[in-house]
Amino acid sequence: MKKLILVIFLLLAACDSPSATAPAITEEITMASPSSLVTSPATTVTNEPCAFVPAYQSLADISAKVDRAIKSLQPEASGRAQAYGENCVYADGHADFHAMETDFYVTANVTNLKDNNELGTWIINAMKALASFSPGTVPGPQPGFVEFTFKSKDDRKSLRVSISKYEQLPSNLSGADVIKALFPNP
Repeated sequence: MKKLILVIFLLLAACDSPSATAPAITEEITMASPSSLVTSPATTVTNEPCAFVPAYQSLADISAKVDRAIKSLQPEASGRAQAYGENCVYADGHADFHAMETDFYVTANVTNLKDNNELGTWIINAMKALASFSPGTVPGPQPGFVEFTFKSKDDRKSLRVSISKYEQLPSNLSGADVIKALFPNP
């Protein structure tokens, strides 16, 4: 009991001191494995403020799988994935990345950039191929987008498709109808 009173007295004395500064609040958390109840190394958590800055993070392993899925549709095509989110940047310069969504980029060759049925059919087939890369299996809690770059002999055209908007479309639409539904104002 005397130690407790002494600690309280010292804390009160430190608070009354004009030169006292508030200590950084640091808390140690020891996490246990549910199956073995063996503790893991302690993690230090601080309340240090940070600045959130939009950021991207490459996803090499997921990109390799996305590329294989897209190449199954067309060997010359390519695909990749990238997480979008925010870096929490601390005063000392280090940052923690927090993913909000995973976005996909697909490049494919087409015969005619004005053929909405061809472009829409590509979108349908690519979205089916990418369906297994949903939130929960890739970083970020929300669905992102797929940016298509269609290349013809002489030109290219890019279309960005919101995954959530695409998923709301009826499943029986033709390629041309998909383009019309996603891009009503050409």
